[in-house]
Amino acid sequence: MEKTNIRRLIGVMMPFMIMVIVQRLGILLFGMGTLPSVIGDTLAFLAASAAGIFFFRMSCGAQALRPGSVPDAGTSEEDDRPVPPFPQRDTVFGRLMYMLIGTGVLIVTMYVVTVAADTEVVSASPAAFPAAEFVSLVLIHPILEEYVFRWLYYRELRPMQPIFAGLAQAVMFAIVHGSVGGMIYALFAGGVLVFVTEFSGSLTAAVGAHMLVNLRSLVYMTWLTDAAFANAAQIRMILDFGVVSIGFGAVLILMVRRGLREVWAARKEDETEENTDDGE
Repeated sequence: MEKTNIRRLIGVMMPFMIMVIVQRLGILLFGMGTLPSVIGDTLAFLAASAAGIFFFRMSCGAQALRPGSVPDAGTSEEDDRPVPPFPQRDTVFGRLMYMLIGTGVLIVTMYVVTVAADTEVVSASPAAFPAAEFVSLVLIHPILEEYVFRWLYYRELRPMQPIFAGLAQAVMFAIVHGSVGGMIYALFAGGVLVFVTEFSGSLTAAVGAHMLVNLRSLVYMTWLTDAAFANAAQIRMILDFGVVSIGFGAVLILMVRRGLREVWAARKEDETEENTDDGE
């Protein structure tokens, strides 16, 4: 039986609220000075993610958790037309291109938010425990956040209306980030990452972009600090410009590939029509 919009909203909002509560309680519990902050925050995030996934399964069913499953097409309240499911997965090459595009756009977003909101998106202080920071920022957070927000919450709400689902998951993604700068950036980053997921038809491209951006931040906090290099700011700017340029190049490559596919499809269609005419 088709789920109603109210059931979909409740099925997402209840696990999300429990996730936020568990995260806040975990930060209080693990942040009492007995553990390093990065370990305490990671444990709180793991507990919150586990709670969110568990209650999502309870409310939406196990089918919604399967990576290969696609939610049923719903109907838009505006025009009653069916909302199509996710597109077919792109090729490995296509997913790589979308990952590079997402990485470049996320870096540009960081700069824009930093300037517009006059606040740091990423902490400028050096990482106290680089190994723990790497596991937390580059592995645990990107995988779980993309799975929960882009794969579970977005895909469950998407049959209602894709734009609404994208905005909703971006707002939820922002709420779980602590600082003001982090919340503003996460709001826009949620939109970028859901775009990557939507058009690549796969979660791997968004996970890869998320990992690369977090790795960049960790490298800048750990090695490319102002204390270690006199011209660290210029080096960071050059590296970011290079990554953004690669992302722009990926856009051009996808555009060329799309054009070639259209030409190839038109040629095949013409050949089919010629064969049909010859047969007659």
